[in-house]
Amino acid sequence: MELHGQRILVTGATGFIGGAVARRLLSEGHTVRAMARQPEKATDLAALGAEVVMADLGDEDLLERAVQGCAVVIHCAAQVAPVDTRTAFEGPNVAGTENVLVACGKSAVQRFVFLSSIAAFGLPASGTITDDSPRGLAGEAYSDSKFGAEEAVWSFCNARGLPFTIVRPSCVYGPRSSYWSVIPLKQIRKRKMLVIAGGRGTFNYVYIDNLVDAIVLVAADDRALGDAFIVNDGTTTWREFFSAYEKMAGQKGLRSVSLATAKAGLTLRNAIYRFKHKSPVALRAINFVSGSAVFSQAHIERKLGHHARVNLEEGMSRTEAWFRETGLLGRRSP
Repeated sequence: MELHGQRILVTGATGFIGGAVARRLLSEGHTVRAMARQPEKATDLAALGAEVVMADLGDEDLLERAVQGCAVVIHCAAQVAPVDTRTAFEGPNVAGTENVLVACGKSAVQRFVFLSSIAAFGLPASGTITDDSPRGLAGEAYSDSKFGAEEAVWSFCNARGLPFTIVRPSCVYGPRSSYWSVIPLKQIRKRKMLVIAGGRGTFNYVYIDNLVDAIVLVAADDRALGDAFIVNDGTTTWREFFSAYEKMAGQKGLRSVSLATAKAGLTLRNAIYRFKHKSPVALRAINFVSGSAVFSQAHIERKLGHHARVNLEEGMSRTEAWFRETGLLGRRSP
């Protein structure tokens, strides 16, 4: 599909990944409609030429207006930040995705790209995970909501004939990444960062620009239709990944807790959360952090020719430069 000349809607355009997708499309001369709950946060995209529209995943009328006239919808909006209940994840991530799909079905949308997550596989602790591996519930609210959203996409699109592709990134780091860049750096600087079992577990990562490459690729390539793709640059250990931020901050010596201690702490936390009617976190989440699962992007490499352009060393170098530009780290002395 030729994207030039087509209007492309990006949901979650003020978020980390949605914003990166919108900026890339604009830089390549595409016509972008940026959907945001708070349009005032999208002034930078408007300055780059995006049409900014206000909409909410729970408002069907606003979604229909946002989708109207768009040939491609790239659905990046989701609840990612920790919230107290499963409903707070399921509402935006499952029901919200269903609402976007319904809006697409009422318009002349020719392609729907859904940003999922490797979490949809249920947080496996070991083995090589491919796009053909079983998916399922993990007992963890965010992961289960991404699985539910994927199910909604498969069901709706196959029933209604809406061309679609699902993208499943691993842990996305780089400039503007809160969970895998900014927050870890701040925790390390405050000496609050902990790793489990020495940080020897396998960490699956993808640099933001590499992920955007994949998203734009599947939006344009007809071979991607009706398929799902893990996007994962590679693996390292949790200790090695976070040690890169330690080096940037001029610190060393990440603290570690044993697997038994981590599980005991989570068990206590879950007991307190249940008392407060909050959603617990499945113990398998710790097994995922301390385990050896490797998520393979061989499928997207073979079928579409996608390969990571930016390796981990370069990605961390670019991330450090952004930290210094934004004042999260001091500028280097000349």
